[in-house]
Amino acid sequence: MERRLMECNDGNNLQQSRLAMPESKCDCHLLLAILVFISAIMSVQSSMDRGPASPDSMFCSHFWSTADADHYKLLENGEVAELVLDRVAAAGFASNTRYLFGRISIQMKLHPGDSAGTVTTFYTSSLSGKHDELDFEFLGNEIGKPYVLQTNVYAAGVGDREQRIKLWFDPTADFHNYTIHWNKKIIIFMVDETPIRVYRNNEDLGVPYPCRQPMSVFASLWNGEEWATQSGAIKLNWAKAPFAARYRGYDVQGCEVPWYKGHIAPCISRNSDALLNKATIQDLDVEQLVRLQWVTENMLVYDYCTDVYRYPDPHPECTRNSGLLDLGSEFQAHDSFSYKMDSHTSIW
Repeated sequence: MERRLMECNDGNNLQQSRLAMPESKCDCHLLLAILVFISAIMSVQSSMDRGPASPDSMFCSHFWSTADADHYKLLENGEVAELVLDRVAAAGFASNTRYLFGRISIQMKLHPGDSAGTVTTFYTSSLSGKHDELDFEFLGNEIGKPYVLQTNVYAAGVGDREQRIKLWFDPTADFHNYTIHWNKKIIIFMVDETPIRVYRNNEDLGVPYPCRQPMSVFASLWNGEEWATQSGAIKLNWAKAPFAARYRGYDVQGCEVPWYKGHIAPCISRNSDALLNKATIQDLDVEQLVRLQWVTENMLVYDYCTDVYRYPDPHPECTRNSGLLDLGSEFQAHDSFSYKMDSHTSIW
């Protein structure tokens, strides 16, 4: 508790949060996680006052950050966190706890207006060489053009499994819920109540799956202008800084792995099945399948599975992970969902 009080009331000064964040998308989250982790161990000096956040509040209880108070702000008595990006620094925060499987969710509200070149994230990552990682990455855009939401999966250091979608709402107008369901069988990325991607355990096909390394939870806002917007053609406009994103409503139910002498055996054994069956979605029901298919048909703008230029040889897991399914008569019974979603897309 003494450390949490220090972090929430005084803060730690991450000098290399003033570092430019990695500008390549390759392992950028892993580099961020390692930098933050090393800085937290190396530095316990106090810095600027964060304000009146309660040590028992959402973000004081679950997260820590070594960014200064200009770039990591606790609002509403510590129930809302704001990350700020400017010429001086990027920002991020990390969870106090690691998990191996679970449901991990947070609400986010993104920076409005010109956000080109910015990358706003919510993700999990292990601190290892051949790391595991599950990503929500919001790629900023010019005024009048929507954010692109990129998801990615790393397992045993193997990544480059990106999918990108447009959203059917304005993510800058209000908070929306972003959730990762992660268990031994499947990973499901969800936006509010809509699944936008599934990634199944295909180890039987020789495809790595993140199931042996506990992961911490991270969020960040940084300069990704070299690749984030139109493949780097549109750069970040510093005249529009500062850029800010807000987070609230963090919720996690998962199998915890302590930092000190933590073992994964309880999480991979059958003893964890009851917890994971309750906390996570094991497979999609018909309505969720309809929602996923609608997103795939209408919102998907990039899929590594169909990128024959990068990958002339198809990935073996793509057929099993496809959001395009033959739903038959079951689709007709839930077809009203498509009309509802189409009406929302006309707004944004």
